[in-house]
Amino acid sequence: MKNFLAVLTVLSAVLTSCSVYQEIQLDSSGSGQMTGRVLLDDFYLATLRDLTDLSSPAENGRSPMEPDSIAGELRKNPLFLNVLVTAAGPGLYQGGLEFHDIEELFHTPEGVSGSVAAFQKGSGSSTLTIRINRENFQELFRLFPVLQDPGFQYFLPEESITRQEYKEMLLFLFEDSFQGSEEELETRIEMSSLNLIIVTSGSILSQQGGTLEGEKRWKVEVPLLDLLLHEKELYYSVTFR
Repeated sequence: MKNFLAVLTVLSAVLTSCSVYQEIQLDSSGSGQMTGRVLLDDFYLATLRDLTDLSSPAENGRSPMEPDSIAGELRKNPLFLNVLVTAAGPGLYQGGLEFHDIEELFHTPEGVSGSVAAFQKGSGSSTLTIRINRENFQELFRLFPVLQDPGFQYFLPEESITRQEYKEMLLFLFEDSFQGSEEELETRIEMSSLNLIIVTSGSILSQQGGTLEGEKRWKVEVPLLDLLLHEKELYYSVTFR
């Protein structure tokens, strides 16, 4: 689903409370496929309807939140192949896509220091590196035009906002639609993360960050507040045969 490492990544990030599952099947050549599943909570969807027009039909008669609209945005990127996005129910999206070179998905624009993803092929091993910082964060939005919609941007932190101020902003936005205490909502905001699974074609030799879940399976949990506030660089790396 959205190089689900992006549209549904940030979708989940901005939403504070949703279930996100991303899996990348990665070959030693750098090619592979992604699958993903995202469940948006009812209280987020209610807030989205109240504060934005993303649920309203566009000129083509479809809402930007409809599966066909999301898939259409993804197909604008020529590097995404066999894109499929479906919705099994309100706020429940799933889908997948294929790619020839994972590094090409995150082309570094001129003036940006370091791409989000880098892939190195050696004589006996390959290494995937994920690096997200203040300088390259906007790449996620450049790759997926739907994320530039004011409806998504509405939930993003301002450049100079502190972590506590941002949490207070989210608490205020969701307080009317969230069925629970403020303490519970704050805990969910703090605990929100993107779960990314990398399944490699060969055995994993080493990793930095993340957790090994098997000989070929590496899990990365990206804290969403850390991702959005980018107070520090997030760095993850895996090397495999």
